[in-house]
Amino acid sequence: MIYAVCIDWLALYCHYTPVPPSPNDCHDVQKAMDDYWEPAAEEDADDIFGRYPFRYKLQQYGTRQFAKLYKVSMPNAEGGWDDFAEIQAHPHAGILYKHSIVVRFVNRVLYLPDFWELAQRLLSDNNFSFRNISRIDICADFNQFATIPPLTLIEDFAAKKLRHIGRGVGAIFFNHEVRHGEYGVHPTGLTFGTHASDAHVYLYNKSFELLTQKDKPYIRDLWNSIGLDMRNVWRLEVSIKSKGVTFKDRTSGNEVTIGTGVLDKNDAEQYAELTKIYHTFVRKLFSFIKNRPNISNVTREPRIVLFDGAPAYDRSVPRNISSSTRVDKMVIKSLYQLGDLYRGAANIDAADLAQSFAIGIAESTDLGGWMSNKIKEWERPTHK
Repeated sequence: MIYAVCIDWLALYCHYTPVPPSPNDCHDVQKAMDDYWEPAAEEDADDIFGRYPFRYKLQQYGTRQFAKLYKVSMPNAEGGWDDFAEIQAHPHAGILYKHSIVVRFVNRVLYLPDFWELAQRLLSDNNFSFRNISRIDICADFNQFATIPPLTLIEDFAAKKLRHIGRGVGAIFFNHEVRHGEYGVHPTGLTFGTHASDAHVYLYNKSFELLTQKDKPYIRDLWNSIGLDMRNVWRLEVSIKSKGVTFKDRTSGNEVTIGTGVLDKNDAEQYAELTKIYHTFVRKLFSFIKNRPNISNVTREPRIVLFDGAPAYDRSVPRNISSSTRVDKMVIKSLYQLGDLYRGAANIDAADLAQSFAIGIAESTDLGGWMSNKIKEWERPTHK
């Protein structure tokens, strides 16, 4: 299977460190240290200071959390300027730390070979220190999965031939048209999770998107470099918010945090780590089994192989609040037995959704082993 793992969205949460005035400067030191960030002066952005000549343009609007929004651009080979990033600054009072900064890089620059070198220069020029990732989208582009074509996977899932393991909220996307006198419906995507989730996953036909929306030649260049058939490239993308960037690896017991150590694509170790993190979320959010009658334990069913031999962490989500294990077990049991407790559940497919939800809770609370041992007991009918 040929595929490429890439970063398609990146927003960094940073802190600005004010520069103390020089001893000969008469400015008040405390006032200088309290000042909000402003872009580096143009006279500072030249070869004398070894700075890359970024340009900053203040927009006439801010964002929900920040009063100021700057567009950052960099020179291109033709003598013009290309967008490079957006900087959100001057947080509204009482919401964030005064010197909070969010830097979001435009899509095109994420595919540049020297992206991270340029990004570090932007952060350094402005005295931004990285704190954590606000959002990162990691994707893989391919023509087909290791054992099943993407379109077949969507169609089999829609036909209930496959069962999704994990979060139950999702959507199927399609294109419908009349072709050669016949009306047809063509699936183009499948997603699980919501934009409010710590992470959600989206499978879609990227070739179709570039054809019908905005073409991106730099993405096509990537496909061509690895030998993909550019007429039918699919993308499986995982979008991870700040609350999802830290998780526990059950195998090692270590905590894993997605940070700047995966952003340099020229570093083989960093790229390997990025790929491993990607497959970790895919296994957690985009797993399927063959659907058949009387499945007694979905956790023991073999998964459909999407990426052959892909290393991954065994992810569990750290819990930041205390919770009674007894309550967790009661909730898991009640959800799993919903089909017995509420006879109307079958009419709305609620039982399958509840069981998937129960599995998700068990895995996130380290109760997966306990649940596996209890399933046979729970599957004894509770009503005549």
